[in-house]
Amino acid sequence: MSRPGEIPIIPARITAKELASCLERDLVEIQAVLEVREEPAAPDDVLGADLAIAVARALGVEITVESRDLALERLYEYETRGEMGSDAGGRAGAIVDGVVTSLDELDQMIESVSEHWSVARMPVIDRNIIRIGLFELRSDPMTPTAVVVSEAVRLAQTYSTEKSAAFVNGVLATLAKSIRES
Repeated sequence: MSRPGEIPIIPARITAKELASCLERDLVEIQAVLEVREEPAAPDDVLGADLAIAVARALGVEITVESRDLALERLYEYETRGEMGSDAGGRAGAIVDGVVTSLDELDQMIESVSEHWSVARMPVIDRNIIRIGLFELRSDPMTPTAVVVSEAVRLAQTYSTEKSAAFVNGVLATLAKSIRES
């Protein structure tokens, strides 16, 4: 939850129940807006970023989507469909552009520390989470290493498997040592 006066930041995928909590609204209010829009409205139904923003606006609440989540979504689209989808813009767009521009170099660095795993063998989500984290470690020295790694782990816990979080943590922590402590 956010503090009074702050715009809530949500992940790119959120359940109706989680959105209600984030907006500090009753679930029935969220469900009513979803039903008017003819969208699934069960508590555990997952809403994409655009739908969550539209629901919040219908309730008179402004929200924003976490940049890393949007970047991950766009990179997934890029890798699986060969297209970027809608423009992420802002910080998310800068992350996507940075990752795509330095893809070969990032992948070489990842492969140098991931034992028995080539980047091509990694699940699409996991490799893009690691790429985002590595890009941030290299390009944004003002963001603490612990924040970069914990956000990558959060993405893995949200969008991938339980084992992925530990894998992402291990790879990024190893990369961080060579990048930030050299």
